[in-house]
Amino acid sequence: MDFAKLLNSVNSIKEEFPPVHLWDPELCEGVEMQIDREGNWFYQGSIIGRKKLKVLFSRILKLENDNYFLVTPVEKVFVKVDLAPYMIVDYEVDASKTKIILKTNLELSIPLDKEHKLELKRVGDENIPFIDVRDGIKGFLSRSVYYSLVDIAISQENDSSGELILKSFNCMFSLGDVV
Repeated sequence: MDFAKLLNSVNSIKEEFPPVHLWDPELCEGVEMQIDREGNWFYQGSIIGRKKLKVLFSRILKLENDNYFLVTPVEKVFVKVDLAPYMIVDYEVDASKTKIILKTNLELSIPLDKEHKLELKRVGDENIPFIDVRDGIKGFLSRSVYYSLVDIAISQENDSSGELILKSFNCMFSLGDVV
């Protein structure tokens, strides 16, 4: 499989999020795709610099048995993912600080709500905040966004349970223990 063939296949897809759950093509061997911890995408060890291309690829990601794949109706390529495919790089919050919209590095905005939950997960020796983006696919919060959400949680009314709680869209999310 060559990159041009994959790109042509992706460019022919019209839907924002095509029905990748319905597609089960053969695995295309010998292709190296990776998304690193900084949200960078790589093909055969070379960084993919064009944002539009990364956005296109992000729309055809599929999570299958804890593995990520780029999927078209005719091809399936394994993607090695260091943390998560999406990185949360910004956010918007309403004036009352009760509705938070998270923004990914791949032009996707998602509400922090009951369908897009935030949870801390232990990865190595650190707790990393992840959010459900879509179809089981996760995103992780950049440090700057996480610390900004901590500031918002501190400004919200919190009880003294020893846990910092962030409220958004009538849901509560733990940002960790208050030390």
